[in-house]
Amino acid sequence: MQEKNDYRMLAGALLLSASLHAGATGEARAEIDAWLKLEPAALPAPGTVITQAELDLVRPLLPPGFIDHVNHPAVSLEIQETGDYQPHESYLAATAAHAGQATLKTEGGVEGFVAGRPFDPEIFDDVSPEDAGMMIAWNHVYRWQYYGYKLDTLNMTFIQATADGSGGAPAEGMEGGGTLERNLVQSYHRVYLSHLAMLPQQGFKVNAGGSDKRYFKDYISFLEPFDVQGTTFVVERALDPNEEDQVNSYLPSQRRVRRLSAEERADSFMGSNFTLDDFEGFSGRVMDYHWTYLGQKTVLHVADSKQEALRFNGPQSNVALDRWQVRPSFVIELKPRWEGHPMSAKILLIDQQTWSPTMALVFNREGKLWRYIQPHYQRPVSDTSTPERAMETSVGHWRGSIAIDFLLNSTTLARATSPTETPTMTDKEIKRRFSLSTLTEGR
Repeated sequence: MQEKNDYRMLAGALLLSASLHAGATGEARAEIDAWLKLEPAALPAPGTVITQAELDLVRPLLPPGFIDHVNHPAVSLEIQETGDYQPHESYLAATAAHAGQATLKTEGGVEGFVAGRPFDPEIFDDVSPEDAGMMIAWNHVYRWQYYGYKLDTLNMTFIQATADGSGGAPAEGMEGGGTLERNLVQSYHRVYLSHLAMLPQQGFKVNAGGSDKRYFKDYISFLEPFDVQGTTFVVERALDPNEEDQVNSYLPSQRRVRRLSAEERADSFMGSNFTLDDFEGFSGRVMDYHWTYLGQKTVLHVADSKQEALRFNGPQSNVALDRWQVRPSFVIELKPRWEGHPMSAKILLIDQQTWSPTMALVFNREGKLWRYIQPHYQRPVSDTSTPERAMETSVGHWRGSIAIDFLLNSTTLARATSPTETPTMTDKEIKRRFSLSTLTEGR
């Protein structure tokens, strides 16, 4: 028990329990439900720049709570033409070859899925809302991602509100209000091992060890500041959707590897407004939740950032100074099966073409809007010089996420500060990078 307490203190973790937020204010669920039904009188035209004076034009496209942060004198939302982002031809071919084979098991898993997109969106209105919600979730999990992506450096910046919305101590990317509380620098790499559309000759999986049992592996290592330097995590997701993730962590102060429990996934990650389960809105653990399809919603989203590194303004420096697209999204609700989970529900919006999240709204146990999560993406310049480069440049790049805690009145920015890469991985490289032995090497 003392070891777990020491771990959380060293990591700066904050248990975000329901009791912590009792009595706090936040948007009621009814307000969010009403917003989901709102339709704009007209969609903003490409080339339009939305300022504070024109904010009412896009109010139906941005949710309650977040719109209050967008309502800022320096707001500037450049409207970009909605992009057409088709996945690589190998993914389309796998989808066509295995169309109709995937089915939902009675308990909610997927049976008969091989590669490509598991479920045809045309059937969502012909099945129950519960089945449709789960199908959308699985389509998100198995979207086109090639071998996965890596970042040499990304910053996780903790921002506290200032009384008047002005800036206090700033950090890179903060061009609005709020004051810097802490900044962590980490590296990140995810690799997919199975259900890989581009590997039909290998049974749609890599030959590296573990591909028969694992879907992906994550490697997260903190580079600075000194008190967290060397803290490293390896997350392994099983192909069996009912199996718990294997999350191993290394803390230099303890000089040993320990495994995190499932409950710790719902804790604040390193003291931030994120958990391990929601850096992009949803971690992909479908079986941990009950699902319901709520319909469709058009929203504004940064789907193709123009910035080399994301820039933000607004009262807590959490509104992207960028170009925004009108993106049609599916709306699904997930409710945790674990009764002790600190959230009561999450509304997740999924882009209808890319299957990436456009936003997530998290409710506390009292039904108040607790947190808002919004990922930001960028489209790489297409390079067809080799088959590998064509695939590497066909995947949308994650460039950052915001997580606003409305009840604590704070923001965490997760922001890429190096280029996002989707590298072609050899079996040897996968084994070397994601072996548990890398947790302690050179420490």
